[in-house]
Amino acid sequence: MRRGHCLVALLAGSTAFGQQGLLPLSNTIDAPFTALMHRPEVAAHSAIRPYFREDLATLPGVDSLLHPAWKPLLQRITDPARRLHFGPVVDALGGASLGETSALKYRTGAGAWVGWNASPRWTLGIDAEGWAESLPNYLDSLVRASEVAPGEGFARRSGTGITHLDWRGYADYKAGQYFHLTLGKGTNFFGEGFRSLLLSDEAYGYPYLRITTTAWHFRYVNLFALMDDIRGAGGDPARFAKKFTSMHYLSWNISKRVNAGVFEAIVWQDNDPNYPRGFDLSYMNPVIFYRPVEFGLGSPDNALLGFALNVKAGKRTLLYAQVVLDEFLLGHVRAGDGWYGNKQGVQAGAVSHDAFGKKGLTLRAELNYVRPFMYTHMDTRQNYAHYNQPLAHPYGSGFMEMLAQGEWRKDRWVIGNVFSYALMGRDTATTGTGSYGNNIFLPEVDRPQLPAGTLKRDFGYYLGEPLRSNVVQNEFRAGWLLEPRSGMLLELAWTFRSETADGLASLQTNYIRAGVSTNLHGRHPFQARRY
Repeated sequence: MRRGHCLVALLAGSTAFGQQGLLPLSNTIDAPFTALMHRPEVAAHSAIRPYFREDLATLPGVDSLLHPAWKPLLQRITDPARRLHFGPVVDALGGASLGETSALKYRTGAGAWVGWNASPRWTLGIDAEGWAESLPNYLDSLVRASEVAPGEGFARRSGTGITHLDWRGYADYKAGQYFHLTLGKGTNFFGEGFRSLLLSDEAYGYPYLRITTTAWHFRYVNLFALMDDIRGAGGDPARFAKKFTSMHYLSWNISKRVNAGVFEAIVWQDNDPNYPRGFDLSYMNPVIFYRPVEFGLGSPDNALLGFALNVKAGKRTLLYAQVVLDEFLLGHVRAGDGWYGNKQGVQAGAVSHDAFGKKGLTLRAELNYVRPFMYTHMDTRQNYAHYNQPLAHPYGSGFMEMLAQGEWRKDRWVIGNVFSYALMGRDTATTGTGSYGNNIFLPEVDRPQLPAGTLKRDFGYYLGEPLRSNVVQNEFRAGWLLEPRSGMLLELAWTFRSETADGLASLQTNYIRAGVSTNLHGRHPFQARRY
């Protein structure tokens, strides 16, 4: 009898702890859970990531996703039902970027992750890794310009390669039935798309406080973050220019098939001698829109407003859209005069799970369009970026992208392909005429001058100027899961990329690699140097 009571107690404790904490923000790990959330009988807030594990525990069919790790030992130590669970982070990839002077490429890294279910309400998690790698030319050029490995921290040159470190962590407290308080360093994602025009995980992790309120059909996120402008600092954190962001995202499940979202954000810097204030407590108000507050303060802060609509069609398909606004005058939009102040972005897409009746097959089509000068500001310290990386789409502003994704999962196998075509303009030193709104790290006041030379040009800014550029990129990956909870794969991958620009030589990349990769966080191969 006593043994029976002990077994019941252990199972009860295991179930409670197994529903705590945050799932890693990685498509490799969370995509199958997203597919379950998109079922028409499920009312979930799948546009807000990372997911809470407690939201996933009751999804229909979730037990079928819990594949065991490759080795029994890994299965035991990584189990989130344990009070203390942990695992390795390992990268060992080798390959070649064909046609480049130094063709051989590599990525080696090692680290660990740890989760601790401290109590039924407290959960903590942390991970850290260090890398050394040699990049294909298109990424190496970007890293030389930005000093940052995409999404993974400051990059220090080491021979023909780079080294970098990254750590992320969180402490989450469930305060009663409706609230989660999360203090962490990492990234967040708002949206149903492969991309997000509101907030994505493209940038390096940042310190944040996230307050998540869930009641009735609503989920409301208050996100406060400390971010860095690292330009000119030479990698010295003491010289980073600090700036703050305060964001809201309201998700409303109108029905099990229809979800609407409202997003707002404000960015302001800490070190303006003409407007010193540190963290402005006015932006701590959890319910009001920031534009009225901004105007009331008379401040020059950068504010964004966004909307989302997601509709479940049929049994396994989701239609989704986003609109993001920085500035907007309907008269200029109707006139089509290319006014620089009309800063908007639009996303439209569809994703189908178990497509054509094939279990485990996911297909996606997506369009992203962002006008020039979107995410920029008259003071570049207040642009919508962190650590020299955009906070939304990796291409910044002034582009149109068409994207297609296919992924098939069966047992431990993950086979996927992403194709992207992008048309964009480029602001380069060769034009010598100022900013055309494609580089979010240039101030919007640095526009070309009119022929008289005394006033700035206000109109005539369109996609593809002053240099029209086309980027075609295809990413293929086939992998076998070694440890599903950290996304550790034995994989073979191939990148094809072609970039052509008016008056410039075309650039091509054929990058093949194989080995072990841990996808605890997202990888970001789609990049373009635009500054």
